[in-house]
Amino acid sequence: MTLNKIRRTVLKGALAASVAMLPAMAAHAESLMDRAKGEGLRVAFYNFKPYAYKDDSGNLTGTDVETLRAVLDAMGGKIAEAKSTDWGALIPGVKADRFDVVAAGMFVTPKRCAEVQFSEPTFGIQQAMVVSKGNPKGVTNYESVAEQGLKIGVVSGSAQKGYAEAVGLSDASISQLPDNPTGVAALRAGRIDAWAVSAPGVRQIIASLPDAPIESTEPFAEVAGNVAVSHGAFAFRPADAEFVAAFNAELTKFIGSDAHIALLQEHGMTADELPISATAELCGS
Repeated sequence: MTLNKIRRTVLKGALAASVAMLPAMAAHAESLMDRAKGEGLRVAFYNFKPYAYKDDSGNLTGTDVETLRAVLDAMGGKIAEAKSTDWGALIPGVKADRFDVVAAGMFVTPKRCAEVQFSEPTFGIQQAMVVSKGNPKGVTNYESVAEQGLKIGVVSGSAQKGYAEAVGLSDASISQLPDNPTGVAALRAGRIDAWAVSAPGVRQIIASLPDAPIESTEPFAEVAGNVAVSHGAFAFRPADAEFVAAFNAELTKFIGSDAHIALLQEHGMTADELPISATAELCGS
């Protein structure tokens, strides 16, 4: 089966599951739906290109934010406010009802699925690393870091920490840092040998620092013998599963559309980074 056929099958299955959930859930879904259509949803984001960030004019943009706006608009809803939030506070914030939805390019993992209700995925991306110009340590992937006894930097609490652990890197070899600027600074200062984020994230870093003595490794899709195509989605409270079903019904129409692909490309992503797995599969259910 081709990749495009897989994507179409995934979207069709996700849409059917979402629609099937709606009749039994409609009554309970009204609370968050009413908020979406009334004052609007409270959004938490992590200021990180290409998913959600402030542009030079101070406007909130990014693939996740614009996708959220498009889907809510199709539902007759809107965003009331959006708050930049530390990565580690995103899930606790939505669980504590400080936010209604997390729009931060958050990867769907079984551990996170136990805490929040994810929408269907909006992208599926490979991995990459930022290294010093010329790549003097010959870093190509997580395994190369472990084999040489090097140090790697990751965003605190990110999926990349799990990838680093999967190849046997110890806590002493993994620096958890708050954001990309801090990670790049640590790389340039020699405190780490590679800064690991998603492939689109790496492209954004390189593009934003054209004069910096850094470069990207080639993207890779496997870590420790397992597929490492990370899928991002919106995170909601588990109690809002009914709203998520209605949201998914519109989201799956948008994902892979010409408008969605144009949006990805506008923010440095490509049509090759469309999702290939459904949330139920990613959550392990």
